[in-house]
Amino acid sequence: MSHQPAPPRQPAPPQQPARPQQPAPPQPPAGPQPPAAPDVLTAYGWDDRVAARFTLLDVPGHVPGRVARVDRGSCLVATADGPVRASPYTLASRRAGLDTVPATGDWVAVTDDPDEGVAIVGVVPRWSAIARKDPDERVTVEQVLAANVDVFAVVCGLDRSLVQNRVERMLSVAWESGALPVVVLTKADLAADLAVVVREAREVAGVGVSVHVTSARSGEGIDELRALLLPTRTLAVIGPSGAGKSTLVNGIVGTDVQSTGPVREADGRGRHTTTTRDLVRVPTGGVLLDTPGLRSLPLWDGASGVASTFADIEEVAAGCRFRDCRHEHEPACAVRAAVASGALAPRRLESFHKLHRELAALELRQDERARREASRRFGRMTRDIGKQKPGRDRR
Repeated sequence: MSHQPAPPRQPAPPQQPARPQQPAPPQPPAGPQPPAAPDVLTAYGWDDRVAARFTLLDVPGHVPGRVARVDRGSCLVATADGPVRASPYTLASRRAGLDTVPATGDWVAVTDDPDEGVAIVGVVPRWSAIARKDPDERVTVEQVLAANVDVFAVVCGLDRSLVQNRVERMLSVAWESGALPVVVLTKADLAADLAVVVREAREVAGVGVSVHVTSARSGEGIDELRALLLPTRTLAVIGPSGAGKSTLVNGIVGTDVQSTGPVREADGRGRHTTTTRDLVRVPTGGVLLDTPGLRSLPLWDGASGVASTFADIEEVAAGCRFRDCRHEHEPACAVRAAVASGALAPRRLESFHKLHRELAALELRQDERARREASRRFGRMTRDIGKQKPGRDRR
């Protein structure tokens, strides 16, 4: 029997080096995460501050956006996919527990409801709010003009006399809002005596408020205001009609985005060329909030704002004999002594008194409204208890 030789043994294939073990992907931290911010929202002021506040909203599946304008019954909201028309008065809004009426500048959560369209279902907690008492004398309610403003620009046109009392009122509202107040003097080329008006404005503005002189014709002061907007700040322009707010906005943006109108020579008043409060993106960074001319600006909870505006009076008042001195007829009043010596202008003290009298009257109206509401709640409660008493005929 023949013997076949065994085939030669094949060499073992070389061993492949072991693959290094891939590290596990990092796990996101627990808790709600801020949504990503596309460039569109960054242009409207999105930053880490906004992202952190969005995590406070318990609204799953929402889309972030910012209210660019408020119209009757709806809002124009800027989102990553473009502007959308959204309503805060839908069933979806009520189901989400929305209890804040959105204002221009608010950061909001929107969702597309299949039955009612795009709905606002959440408003991010505000870091500032420009508010006044509703001008309607029949009601005592707060009216929020704008939200999440970083810089409050009190705009005054130099083609007319500087109304110091009006500036002090607007500064009081600005300090109370939580925004940084600045005074912007427009139409510098039309000032009768620019140096005198600027000195007067600085005396009224007081410590901590910068005064900026601007001119639409020469471009003076525009770059300074653009710097206040960087990198993602919002600057609101507030002032009477004809003060040059829309022209100022066009100058900062670099193109005509807001219409402008002439000023009447008889009384120096302008027409309301701006009729809504609008957010306007600035190409160099930041956002402007243009507002219509204000016919009135009644105070709302403005005690701290008045104190900041009249810091010079508050400083002198530390020398009064009585802590609750009203600087009217009390003995040993350091403030009235300062007026008598010429250290404090009588007009400024009268403006201080006027705003405090307005706040005192507002407090009385708020207390009366609270009493009426408490009486109505008590009446409803007693009626509900009466319905629950045993033995009543419920047929």
